[in-house]
Parts: sequence; structure tokens; C-alpha cells
Amino acid sequence: MDRELFYWGKTMAEFKIEIDFTEAKNAAFALKIGWENGMKVSDNTRNCQSAMRKAAIEIILKTGYADASVYDSLEKSYINNFISTEPDFEEINKTIDALAAINTDKAAELLFVFLQGLHQRKHTGSWGEKEETIFPWVVDGLCFTNVKCKNLLNLLIVIFRTDKYSTNERLYVKNALIKIKEAANQPPAA
Repeated sequence: MDRELFYWGKTMAEFKIEIDFTEAKNAAFALKIGWENGMKVSDNTRNCQSAMRKAAIEIILKTGYADASVYDSLEKSYINNFISTEPDFEEINKTIDALAAINTDKAAELLFVFLQGLHQRKHTGSWGEKEETIFPWVVDGLCFTNVKCKNLLNLLIVIFRTDKYSTNERLYVKNALIKIKEAANQPPAA
């Protein structure tokens, strides 16, 4: 007979969930704090804040935890790095992965907004290495959200049919459309 270990009146499984939740809440707070001083700080402080944000995003990614501050902070992580002359691509990638892992309507909405922004830049000719690097991450991130948004599907179809996109970029979009269609045909998990 298996015996459950009890800590403070809780099973190990309950205790682990509580630790993860506490860790996730602390990570959300650390991520928020990581943007409070803005970008006008010393290089050392900026590096420490960047490391703190990335560690916090990693925990949010692992736990899938999100409250209102998490969405705001993840949006800041994406936008502030995107507009930076020296973007932290690791933080951008982790941000996109975290939003995909959170997998809520709000997370999908942010990824959709990011994709719209990238599409606008492609359309206006403001496309460079940064956009080329981030584009597949955003498209892939959207595949992991259970998005059933008609606007997203329409945007992906427009992107797929637009000649301004490279063959590889259109292939990313084609694969995303296939994944989204397959996910829509899956029965809901019991």
C-alpha cells in the first residue's frame, strides 16, 4: 500500500502545486519589477533586470501562470525589446513561448497583435533581420494557443497569399494553418 507523505496537512502533490503557484506569483511580481525602472538605468542594472525578467518568464512558461500583470509585463518585454536598437532576442522568444504556454484568449490576442504588427511592417517595407527572426516564433506561438479566431485565420491566409513574404515565411504560415485546422478537428480533452 502506498503511503502519502503529508506536510502541514497536505499531500506531496498538493504541496507541490502550492509551491508552483507561489513561485509563479513571485515570478509575475519579478517580471513586473523588471520593467519598473524603464530603460534609462546603468548597464549593470539593465543586465540584472534583464536576467531577472528572463528567469521570471521561464517560470511563467513552466507553470502557465498568468494574472493581469503578467500580460502587461510580457507585452512590455516584447515591445520594448522589439523597438530597442539592441533587442534581446532570447527575451522575445521566451515571451512568445510563455504566451503560448499560458494559452488563454488574452495570450492569443497579444500574439495576434504581434503578428499584425509584423505584417504591417512587411507591407510597408520596414522588414529586416529582426522581423525575419521573430516572425516564425510568433506564428509558431499562435499554433500552440487554442485560437479559433476568424481574424487570425484571415490574416494567416492573407500572409500566405502575399508575394512579399519569402517561401520559408509562407511555409511557416502554411504549417500553422494546417496545425490550427487539425487542432480544430480534435475532440475536446476529457
